[in-house]
Amino acid sequence: MLCDHDLKGTDLPPGTLCLTYDDGPGPRTRELARFLFAEGIRAAFFVIGSVAEKEPGLLRQMADWGHVIGNHTWSHPGLVTLARGGGDVAAEVARCDAVIRPFVRGPLLLRPPYGSWRDKSRPDGPEDAPTSVVAERLRQSGRFADYAGPVKWDIVAEDWECWRRGVDVDEAARRHLEAIERAGRGIVLLHDSSEDEALRERNRTAEMTMRLVPALKARGFRFVGVEEAPQVRAACAAAGGAASGRR
Repeated sequence: MLCDHDLKGTDLPPGTLCLTYDDGPGPRTRELARFLFAEGIRAAFFVIGSVAEKEPGLLRQMADWGHVIGNHTWSHPGLVTLARGGGDVAAEVARCDAVIRPFVRGPLLLRPPYGSWRDKSRPDGPEDAPTSVVAERLRQSGRFADYAGPVKWDIVAEDWECWRRGVDVDEAARRHLEAIERAGRGIVLLHDSSEDEALRERNRTAEMTMRLVPALKARGFRFVGVEEAPQVRAACAAAGGAASGRR
């Protein structure tokens, strides 16, 4: 079910995390996905369709490792701006869907680029409007009834800014560990690549994850797939796309 409201991990039990990665696949996505599999962690990778279409073998391997492959649109636009400008929001989602659907073995999940899903309630205000023009356009298209979204996040320490600014991996890991401990539970936003080609080679999130996971396990955190977050699970059930139902 594509909802007006955000789907987050605030209802997860204390000490429970969902690791999610956006904007890939990137140069080290395979290495990252393999590491997480070896650690018994099912992550979600929200991929950009125009990039992912070049990597069908990687998508298949990620699915075989049990990771969720999610829709992050075809070209990574801000969807509210696209919708308000008369652009084809449905085509952005549909083109990515055509790439990932053969490799999706659980629910079909959508994460909007930049988290762009609703207008601001006031032009200069921090509050989002209660309804989503993006959800409305996608529902009107009649093409995404088996999707759940928007899958958002609870924990962010801006890994992309770390790599943009040249922050070293240990310091980036410290910032993320601090943010996770402060929140105590939730969906973690990370990026295994970037829509900015200049940043792709500088991305060190795979290396950072390899430092974070042992530290988090030592502190008693456990990891579940993002579709197990109660809000996401409810949306999947409403869409008839629960993880065990699509094989």
